[in-house]
Amino acid sequence: MIHRLSIAARFRLRRPLLPFILCAFYAAPVLSQKCSVTPKQVKLGETLRITCPPEFSSATLNGRAAKLFPQSSGNNFGLLPISVKDVPGPATVTVSHSDGGSPQQLSIVIRKTVFPSQNVNLSPEIEALHSTPEEIALLTGFKEKISDARYWQDPLAPPVSGCVTSPFGVKRLHNGKATGEYHGGVDQRTPAGEPIRAVTAGIITFAQQFNVLGNAVGIDHGQGLESMYLHMSKLVVTPGAQVQRGDILGYAGSTGRSTGPHLHWVLYINGVNVNPAQWMKLQPCPRQPKPR
Repeated sequence: MIHRLSIAARFRLRRPLLPFILCAFYAAPVLSQKCSVTPKQVKLGETLRITCPPEFSSATLNGRAAKLFPQSSGNNFGLLPISVKDVPGPATVTVSHSDGGSPQQLSIVIRKTVFPSQNVNLSPEIEALHSTPEEIALLTGFKEKISDARYWQDPLAPPVSGCVTSPFGVKRLHNGKATGEYHGGVDQRTPAGEPIRAVTAGIITFAQQFNVLGNAVGIDHGQGLESMYLHMSKLVVTPGAQVQRGDILGYAGSTGRSTGPHLHWVLYINGVNVNPAQWMKLQPCPRQPKPR
């Protein structure tokens, strides 16, 4: 005898499957709403890139916060600096919701990074140069400014073609005495008069003479990225001007606290000095053979 089930009975048999179907349906969007961080292993002085769905607004690490900005892709994106003074080892980036929802935890590893020491011999006149309170205030405001508009694009380009005479992070000695400071930028070998070019597009924040920095230019590239170029003999840009990657900012020289023509330049992420070598290929100068 063939038993035929009613429609209601057949529905009751299938009903236990509904929770699983609904869970699978709603789980897919949740799984896709995760943030990501690159690189997962980072050296001291390098930069983390945080990509999140639009409901996430900021990322924090070791007390430093980075705003996440809307991008054309539909995601939010931000740059988070690793200081040379951070402690190596496992670390956690906390990414926060704009509406107060549950934050996400992103695991990274800060790798131990050894920075060499480097001595610079300065004449008494050059060593005596110091920044004025007005100069310090201008530079502090420059580093603290975070613009919402993004002008920069990968890849960044070196501002000059010369090799690196002093890399980022070296521990500085002046006339053989420790200063307690590290080299917050990069020195590149640059003959006097060589054009200095913008590493990427941005807005000129300042272009003026400083006691220590010499003739210097600061550029706001937007969304936490800034660059600064020092010791120039001549400036050809003015504050408020928009520049593109490769535009000439001025010409190499040896103004300010400088021992000879070269370019000292700096990258800032949210006001923290970071290593430009992570952003572009820089060629170190050949080592001079030791005299026998």
